[in-house]
Amino acid sequence: MAEPADPYLVTEETARDHATAALVEFIVAGPGHLEDKAWMSATIGDDSVLFFDRNGRPFVYQYPVKSGGMVIGNIKVAARTILGGSVMEYGTSSSTFDPDDALQMAIATTEHTYPGWKIQKALPCYAPPITGILIWAKTVNDTEKLLLLDPASGMIVEREMADEDAVVDHLGRTLDPDEIESRIAVWRNSNTRYREILTFAESHDIDLRERLSEDDSESYKEFFRLQEVSSTGTPPPATPLSGSELIAQQRELEEWQMTAEWDIAIAYDAALSDDEISSIITEHLGDGSLPGGIKTSPGRSWLCLNATTTEFAGYRARLENHRAVLVICASDAFFWSVLENPKSVDGRTLWLVDIDQNPPEMDREEIKNLLLAEGFPLEEIRFARLRSYPQDRDGREQFAERLNSDPRLLFVMKEYLM
Repeated sequence: MAEPADPYLVTEETARDHATAALVEFIVAGPGHLEDKAWMSATIGDDSVLFFDRNGRPFVYQYPVKSGGMVIGNIKVAARTILGGSVMEYGTSSSTFDPDDALQMAIATTEHTYPGWKIQKALPCYAPPITGILIWAKTVNDTEKLLLLDPASGMIVEREMADEDAVVDHLGRTLDPDEIESRIAVWRNSNTRYREILTFAESHDIDLRERLSEDDSESYKEFFRLQEVSSTGTPPPATPLSGSELIAQQRELEEWQMTAEWDIAIAYDAALSDDEISSIITEHLGDGSLPGGIKTSPGRSWLCLNATTTEFAGYRARLENHRAVLVICASDAFFWSVLENPKSVDGRTLWLVDIDQNPPEMDREEIKNLLLAEGFPLEEIRFARLRSYPQDRDGREQFAERLNSDPRLLFVMKEYLM
């Protein structure tokens, strides 16, 4: 059972609220619309499972995602505030793990493998890639042991008993006071965002226990759009803009972009040579030409998250709520816009992100290496900029669309000329 004395424990009620709000965000403003249509009418199920980490501390609450009476996926929400971001993972397929069956199997396997050992307690454990059972037992010599059993393989791994007084994360890393404070701050930001989503539902009489209607979905689309507008661009004025002022500001930007001239920029795999990228671009020119040539440059602070479509949402949530690094989505800005971001290609989802908004003392290479070490599937990119493209506006639009549809290229942007 969860330790009531744990000062960092998230209550099940709070975690359920976060899962409910996160599902709305996932299917309205996230990649949920790319999943099966069942996701568009999904809700959070009534039951839940509290998984413990490999150290025996509460890790995540897993909530089933249901549609049409069937479980179609799950959402895992942090059970402790020191884990940083709240939503840890979106599962877009039904889980085959049954806690009760796994528990019985784990106890039987332990008793068979270690005759005479006394099992003290057994709890569901999520220690990626293992979803299993954590067992506390005493040997015939009365020595305490901690075992992790993987029901899928039948494998038993002996774990070291954790220091009960130490503050550690799910990986067993001891956290200093500064890191604890930083992670809790990230969790609080997530909590604030999800509370805003829930408050919006209350003020608009939307019952999130039921599937979203088309009207409700449209209302939330506008809600998330205004949130995105308010979070981009220049620092906010002393007096915050009203909702109508934000809409007017966004319309003004869109009207300017519709008439402004623009060049094309392409983000591509850094492993491609200049000759290779030039050859790919030339294939799409048709009868056109590039009198201004092609200029290539490193991506520097820009990176591409390249994940399977089913794993993308989990990675995105973790990046957006990272404990130490600020990762910004390359959404539309005043002087440029991305044709498609995130972008789905052959069962994978690509996401263009920027790490340049971190303090200057944080080295970009160190940030990238930290994220790679934490398992994020990030790739380096380069940019190719096309200058003086002679065709008219419609010709450039068609050219940009052809480039964007080429799976060998990552992202295509319009760079507006001032």
